Amino acid sequence: MNGISNADEKDIKLRSSDNSDNLEPVQITISPDLLDIDKALSLKSKYKIAKEFSITTDKTLKKKKKIKYRGSAKNIFKNYVNSVVFLYNPTEGEESLGAGFLVDKSGIILTNWHVTKGTKEIFVWPLPVGGSVETEVLFKEIDPHFGAVLAENKTQDLALIKVNGLPSSVKLVELGNNSDIEIGDTVYAIGHPNGLPWNFTNGMVTQIRKNKKWIYEDKSEHTATVIQTQTPISPGNSGGPLFSEKGKIVGINTWGAEGQNLNFAVAVDHAKEFIKQNPNLKNVNPVDSLIKKDYPNAKTQDYNKNGVIDTWYVDENKNGRIDLGFIDDNENGFVEGTLIDKDEDGIWEVLILDSDENGKTDQAYLDENSDGKPDVLAHDYNEDGEWDKFENLS
Repeated sequence: MNGISNADEKDIKLRSSDNSDNLEPVQITISPDLLDIDKALSLKSKYKIAKEFSITTDKTLKKKKKIKYRGSAKNIFKNYVNSVVFLYNPTEGEESLGAGFLVDKSGIILTNWHVTKGTKEIFVWPLPVGGSVETEVLFKEIDPHFGAVLAENKTQDLALIKVNGLPSSVKLVELGNNSDIEIGDTVYAIGHPNGLPWNFTNGMVTQIRKNKKWIYEDKSEHTATVIQTQTPISPGNSGGPLFSEKGKIVGINTWGAEGQNLNFAVAVDHAKEFIKQNPNLKNVNPVDSLIKKDYPNAKTQDYNKNGVIDTWYVDENKNGRIDLGFIDDNENGFVEGTLIDKDEDGIWEVLILDSDENGKTDQAYLDENSDGKPDVLAHDYNEDGEWDKFENLS
């Protein structure tokens, strides 16, 4: 404690911890690390991908001569490269790279089921500010966004991911129709073939196959109308967009078959129907899925009543009284506040904050007299785990 000074009382959003009927029960599991009050309880950092993670890419890939795209092709890449994200499924035994693209401004990403297979949590990278980088750089130096896998259509090999906090540079794509494409048309793909991020290719539509059946190595069976193209599709392209010459999405790049120039994309009408069947995903907070994984018997609340869950309450000792809470006030998918009611009297004694959302606690509000109002604001300016200053608020 380095000093005490007076400060104006601030409007802190301290929640009530009573069992009001606007709290909905959910099933989640407890992580002891997040119950360690002395370590300042940082939920987000637990889920940050390891900085030193790296993947093995195909070392035999040779540099290819650049294709100079003109007219519509060049504009398609320029206008929509920021719409495409890089996906990594970290599930042991199912690790995979893939692509996806933004289909709703609330942060809904469309991709393939086989990219999200076996996980409810996926890491998402938008195009870096300076442009495409090598995969190793992406994993080691650029923090991913957390994505929650919220809907899957295994039969048609489609999945929807929700991500909050994407930069404004990530643009919505325009979904076309199956009727927008014909045999002989040129189509374009953006993806990450063999771990080469944000690659642009083109090819001809060679056939449109209705009710095409296919089976993957895991024996999963699929059926959908697909667009057969000469556009190269390799691991890492899966889930990425297939564009018409007008820049509209006509398919979701899905797999390449043995043989030359045999590549397939699930037709866009399937995706449009899939999205239509899941209208409530735009109101889902991805962090809800993350918390559910680690905490049992929590209750959720939409504190600001805008249709998005932003608060979670936990009865940690299972005595029927809430004693812990988590807050995502700005609903961006990161928990920035932990509420603690140690004596379980319905009044939060401590609100711990990660105000800059970097995974380290830097502020705490204390209610010393249990009147529901903060009395002291503590600062940890250098985020070393030691409080540097205390301010009186009352």
